[in-house]
Amino acid sequence: MRFVVLLLGFAIVACGPSRPPEESPQTTIAVMAEIRPGTPLDEMLEKLDGHLVAAMSGQLEGDAVDQFLRAEAITDRLLEARMPFEWIPSEQYSLESRLRQIQSSADRVLAQMRTGAPRPQMLMGLRQLRADVARLRQIVAAGGTSAPVPIEQLLAGDTARVGPVRATATPDNQAPARRPLGAPIPADTI
Repeated sequence: MRFVVLLLGFAIVACGPSRPPEESPQTTIAVMAEIRPGTPLDEMLEKLDGHLVAAMSGQLEGDAVDQFLRAEAITDRLLEARMPFEWIPSEQYSLESRLRQIQSSADRVLAQMRTGAPRPQMLMGLRQLRADVARLRQIVAAGGTSAPVPIEQLLAGDTARVGPVRATATPDNQAPARRPLGAPIPADTI
């Protein structure tokens, strides 16, 4: 009887929950060799997307775990990419901030994996991460602009980065052109 209980105990331990994934140095080294600082952002996002798709297709089991770990390692290097622009005009948002959000989402999925969160929760986080990366790839392809002048800089009177002045239309179309905040008023208009 003891033998059966002991055998049953070994079977439970062997078939019990799998250990959470550990980032291996090999994964990090492989990603570092694959992606160097200064790599164009669109290239990094393409590789990231490929690893996320592979992780999703494998439902984060077996080799799909390694694919996700590679994707997560890439997110850690996103800010080292060669940025095509600073500002996402359609969203009025910083590209760097968007990259930090993607890093955070990848870290959250990794934490869920390590703590043994329910599989549906992990997969939902992975799908959302992949959707965010796909959307960012579209944004990068569409292009962006320089970041607007920070409010602190405007309040200090430094408007060196303000773009061209545009006329403001009125019903009679007679409105004068606007000057950037802090620009001196020409003497002939006083």
